Amino acid sequence: MYLLTVSYRNTTQNGTGSLVLHDRQDPPGLPKWNLFECGPARLEQLRLCVVAANSAAFWAWFPHDLARLHGNPVLPMGVEYLAAWHCPQDTSTSPLQLFVGGLQQRSAELPKPLKKQDLGGTIGRLRNICSRARLRHGFLLAYGSRWKVHAGTDDFDFMDSWTRRRRFHSLFSATARLTDPSAFLRNLHRRAMYRRFGPRHILDRLRGLLQDHFSVDKSAWHEKDRWAALPPEARVLLIPALDAGRHLLDAFPKSPAPLDQPGVILFDRPACRVGGLGLSTWMTFWDQWLPNFQFIVNLAPRIARTAPPALLRERLRLDLAKAPPRSRPIRLRTVDILLIDVDSRLPNLALMKLSRHFKNQGRKVTLARGTALLRSAAEVYASAVFHNDHTRRKIETLKRHYGDKLNLGGSGVDLYQRLPAEIEGLPSDYDLYPNLGDRAIGFLTRGCPRHCAFCIVPKKEGSPRLVGDLDDLLQGGRGNKLILLDDNLLAAPGAESLLEQMASRRIQVNFTQTLDIRLVDRKRADLLKRIHCSNTRFTRRNYHFSLNDCSGLDLVLEKYGLFDFRASDNVEFICMYGYRTTLAEDLERFRFLRSLPGAYVFVQCYQPIPNGPEPSMDGFFDGAVDRLIDELVTVQFTQNMKSMEKYYRWLSRLYAERFGRLHRQLVDTIFRYNNRPGKGRYIETLAGTIRGRVRDER
Repeated sequence: MYLLTVSYRNTTQNGTGSLVLHDRQDPPGLPKWNLFECGPARLEQLRLCVVAANSAAFWAWFPHDLARLHGNPVLPMGVEYLAAWHCPQDTSTSPLQLFVGGLQQRSAELPKPLKKQDLGGTIGRLRNICSRARLRHGFLLAYGSRWKVHAGTDDFDFMDSWTRRRRFHSLFSATARLTDPSAFLRNLHRRAMYRRFGPRHILDRLRGLLQDHFSVDKSAWHEKDRWAALPPEARVLLIPALDAGRHLLDAFPKSPAPLDQPGVILFDRPACRVGGLGLSTWMTFWDQWLPNFQFIVNLAPRIARTAPPALLRERLRLDLAKAPPRSRPIRLRTVDILLIDVDSRLPNLALMKLSRHFKNQGRKVTLARGTALLRSAAEVYASAVFHNDHTRRKIETLKRHYGDKLNLGGSGVDLYQRLPAEIEGLPSDYDLYPNLGDRAIGFLTRGCPRHCAFCIVPKKEGSPRLVGDLDDLLQGGRGNKLILLDDNLLAAPGAESLLEQMASRRIQVNFTQTLDIRLVDRKRADLLKRIHCSNTRFTRRNYHFSLNDCSGLDLVLEKYGLFDFRASDNVEFICMYGYRTTLAEDLERFRFLRSLPGAYVFVQCYQPIPNGPEPSMDGFFDGAVDRLIDELVTVQFTQNMKSMEKYYRWLSRLYAERFGRLHRQLVDTIFRYNNRPGKGRYIETLAGTIRGRVRDER
């Protein structure tokens, strides 16, 4: 992002006016260096630049009162900006585009984003930065004339909203603390050792500039911490420079050259800090440190006169070529039969049967997903598999749009509704889901003898029974890959015969709904070992079982031993949580599975079925809770720990709601490998249980 103009009205020092940063010279571009005479009015202008470039919701959590910028309290204060946003740092629009936005604040009210009709005639597309914008969006840094430095108190885990606010605290407060330079250098060295391109880029540039400007030997930087050995004038210069590098690294963690990203940086009277270093050296260093940044600096006139003319002539190019028009996708406005797959993760078998039925009548069938809202459809049939809030919202949207034209079905709507027998008996239309390829899908058996209160199968399907055969499912030479949707195949009559057919015909099978390991004996175990049990995509061998509570672990261990699995096998156990287990029982299940060779866990949160039991968390935290969690995070599987992270997040939120605090080791485990920039917001909001609080600066 580059700022072109910042306009304001009803401010304390400047009243109403504009800060114009662009020119019309040839070649067109922005002055890279903008030097202004320092003073209270100019300081306020820098602060207004910061205000304009951030969201209204963001300022609700800023620790400094914006009322100091507000002029006449009877009238609203307004700030707006015209900025050039870059692709892909700020926007997905290509190429460089002009955007406008801003804020308006009335007395004793929180700031609100300006709407297009409120803008002062600025030309550009309206774009207000949202409160949850990525750290790279609208990148702006600001440094006041006074600040302090963290000394062993910096927290490098906070790389989210907290970090965005800290980018310009020193412009508003003399007590603001910048990045601990010594700790940050150690952090860079550690990450560079693991061939992280961003840290290596920062270290390499730092070494070169220190050698050029302060005669610091590059070879001396093999040690982890050279901060104390640097000359005092170099340390004064590097404190904000390293702070800027830290924020760029956080915002662009995957960039091989974070210091080369575009952005804006504001300085108020930096000469107060650089002392005898000289403005020429200071400007040359920053010009090379951040070569694509726009600099806006307040200086005393006598110091500004020493600025190098060559740097003042530098321009940042603005290639504002007209963006190519976006191609609009072709949308169907009228259809004959519209089939809507509301929420299936797998192809919806009922819709495949319906499709065959209507095509046999010569009708044209169109498949859509989610909340497809077409203007006109002769008939609409929607199928929902799940019964949860997300699916219910989709269904309500479909009902509002289609009204009486909508025909709803599926387990997520009605457990007892069935397709007519003549449609159920039709072969599936595989053309409806071309991504299935050569995979077949369907049922050999339906029903389950278990009567688990949390499951829809007892009500929907009843007792186990045979409903199909392999020849029917593998219709039309679909190969030997079969996705089986059976509820409990091993409990059905003739189960061994079906397994023998699969083994003798060398059929690859994905037992999607898992196998009941309690019904395994030696013969069945041998048959299952002969069958190529696979994952859904048939890219590797996979066995699927369930373990929803701690009852019968000895029996599970006995049956598991019949398979003679090795550590290299992929044996997935589906584990439901959040129903009627305790933390101690969950830990026991995970610890038990970790002891089985080749086994790993896939966790699923309990979702109440229609008219089913609500989850009971009474007594969940019985026992030594902190000790149990400490032990839980040490139970690590060789694969699919991303699934366990889902359980950790659920547990962390439940813990925060119950005890009003976070379990720090659990939080560290959640963010050890994934989404590390989100750790700050997670801590700040107690795992999302409360709105973010502004942390006091240390």
